Amino acid sequence: MEIVDEFCDLLQSHANRDKVVALTSYILKLWGTTSNRQELLTASTRFAATRATLRLFDDAGALKVLYTYGLGKHEGPWWGALGVTNSVFTLTFLQAEKLQWLLDTGVLKVNDEIAYKIRTAHKLFWSLSAFLGFIRSIRTVHLSAQQLKEKATKCAPARFTQATLTSTKYFLDIIHLVNWLPKGWLWGSSIKTTHAAAIATTSGILGLVMHYHGKRLLPQ
Repeated sequence: MEIVDEFCDLLQSHANRDKVVALTSYILKLWGTTSNRQELLTASTRFAATRATLRLFDDAGALKVLYTYGLGKHEGPWWGALGVTNSVFTLTFLQAEKLQWLLDTGVLKVNDEIAYKIRTAHKLFWSLSAFLGFIRSIRTVHLSAQQLKEKATKCAPARFTQATLTSTKYFLDIIHLVNWLPKGWLWGSSIKTTHAAAIATTSGILGLVMHYHGKRLLPQ
């Protein structure tokens, strides 16, 4: 019963539910590509479409993050500008995703060239947001490593582990997302589907590990 309660608690928030849906989609895709079963790939696509539909309502959360962060003056001119840019890229990605969703549902009808640009912009800004998130996470790893060395707090080891997990997940996300870009854009469309699914699955597992490990950092 404790496991059921834990799973119910996990699904209470949108962010955690997204992690579960994402991991399910990636596992099905990996399973489908390795076993050559089309029905599993279809199920994976359905879960991915569900994520995209739910993200239509993510603007409020992204705007709240941007408003709370402000101009990032507390982090200095360089890191503050990077933080603001990261939020702007995330918002831009969400708008491009709305357009792509309208294309996929047939509500928006444009020529093939414009549709291609919309889909490319969607993947590009998603990749850029992940890249800036990765750069910022490296700084967090550095700061938490200093705290660990100085033994400033009892939770310093847990903070360092969480920062390392975050950076690793961002790194895997970048590899996966850039692969969705058209051929000729870095390593776009160059990774085999099975390998890309394995990378995405690993990232999804890390997302849940980070969730439960992060609970150790909450006030008791």
